[in-house]
Amino acid sequence: MIKLNPNDYKVLNDHALREYPEECCGVIIGDITDPSKNEVRPCNNIQRELKEKYPDEYLRDAKTGYFIDPKDLINAFNSAAKQKLEVIGFYHSHPNHEAYWSAEDHRAAMWAGGDEPSYPKAFHLVISVFDQEVKDMAVFAWDADEKKFNKIDLVS
Repeated sequence: MIKLNPNDYKVLNDHALREYPEECCGVIIGDITDPSKNEVRPCNNIQRELKEKYPDEYLRDAKTGYFIDPKDLINAFNSAAKQKLEVIGFYHSHPNHEAYWSAEDHRAAMWAGGDEPSYPKAFHLVISVFDQEVKDMAVFAWDADEKKFNKIDLVS
């Protein structure tokens, strides 16, 4: 179960709507046992730039894919360390699609060519946005025994 505070939801909603019709993406730092310490950190989605620069390697545009700007990711990890917190989650939106764990989401979460996620303790939150409205959110976490991401409860 993942618990978010009201401000977390506001930041997530605002970011997803601001970036629509492209995917938003970001990092959540905090303490998994104390949602009052959470900080949702919106990041830049550089998928569009990567597709323009390397079209043979990046087949998706920012409407159907995301790539967190590495500078933003480093800043999030540094901020978490300074505050004695952790990166507890990642998030992105699915514009005009449901909040589900896609094959592309799975691929992006895993070590290249591996069968373990890059961040096995972090959850992944997916935001569904249709017509400038957030419709749903779903959270997925790695199950080390089953070797897959499973949907888990999200509560406020």
